[in-house]
Amino acid sequence: MTPTGLSVVLLTSARTWRGSSVSLAEIARGLRESGHRVHLLAGDEAVVDGFTRLGLPASRVPTGNTGLREAGALVRVLRTQGAHAILVDRPRDLRLAALASVVHPLAIVNCYNLSRSRPPLDLLSRLAYRRVGLTIFVSETSAARVLALARYIRRRPYRVIHNGVDAGEFRPDAAAAAAFRAAYGLADRPFVLAVGSLTPDKRYDFLLEVWARLGAPAPPLVACGAGPLGARLRDRARDLGADVRFVGQLDPETLRGAYAAATCFVHAGAVETFGLSVLEAMASGVAVLAVRGGAVPEVVGEAGELAPAEDAGAFATQLRGLLADGRRRAALGAAARRRVLDQFSLERMRAGYVSALADVCAQCASPS
Repeated sequence: MTPTGLSVVLLTSARTWRGSSVSLAEIARGLRESGHRVHLLAGDEAVVDGFTRLGLPASRVPTGNTGLREAGALVRVLRTQGAHAILVDRPRDLRLAALASVVHPLAIVNCYNLSRSRPPLDLLSRLAYRRVGLTIFVSETSAARVLALARYIRRRPYRVIHNGVDAGEFRPDAAAAAAFRAAYGLADRPFVLAVGSLTPDKRYDFLLEVWARLGAPAPPLVACGAGPLGARLRDRARDLGADVRFVGQLDPETLRGAYAAATCFVHAGAVETFGLSVLEAMASGVAVLAVRGGAVPEVVGEAGELAPAEDAGAFATQLRGLLADGRRRAALGAAARRRVLDQFSLERMRAGYVSALADVCAQCASPS
């Protein structure tokens, strides 16, 4: 086996087409462009559909449990693909890959993308990690936290590869912005955008409290995302009298228009391993206000504003000031886009994964 012409399987049990699924698709595209073969596997049909819409070969495998039936299904795909490596991004997928690798030996690469406060410490996860050839962290922040907490992960090779975004797709775009405003009845009104699943980790409750503090003159908050908290958040916004528009999960073209049209972008997630939506907003030239938590400060740098993670009043004050200062918003938006082009390009991310997969496969092929 050589570092060129590899066959790589990418496996995820993610249930929605966002975040890590988008990143896996871009990693797969980079591998294909470098002459490698790829096949994407998912446990949810919606994620499989997302891959196939992008022209990527994908199929569904059972990921609900880590048992012999699931491992057998994975082994059959690995054999059909002649896989040299598998990239996973969920603990259950790692355990499944480790079990399958007993029958079909291959390099296992774990893209660590857990936002929970502690990495898995159970015996099965620690045993499975012995078969990992490389851990990839998407931020220095995540790497430092996880390596300090989990010795078993620290014992394996690792590197940091930041997520990237296509700055040709996510960019200032007056036509896309106008189309989004027309479609959602926003005309020339200012509005604030939030993008993320309606789940506890995205902390929409915090944003609703911010809007309650802003009062009636506040522009609407447009929330793009779906999830189990949708009904409760809608009821809460209504009770608070907050102007919040829950528009659901948008298709990629409409989402790009939402970013381009936004007056500014807000993000309340405090445990992000990276924060892809923040990066997309930055690439779109939108001023960002986020809470100071997780890896988001690493992504934003000096090209956005940060507020305390547990102080809705302070967040509201900063947002009010940002909305009133068009010159400040323009300067932050321009700086944000420059930062994306300099440090978070899609090309850099893809090249990082191509190099990582080639290195770990070459190492696995070398005689010990």
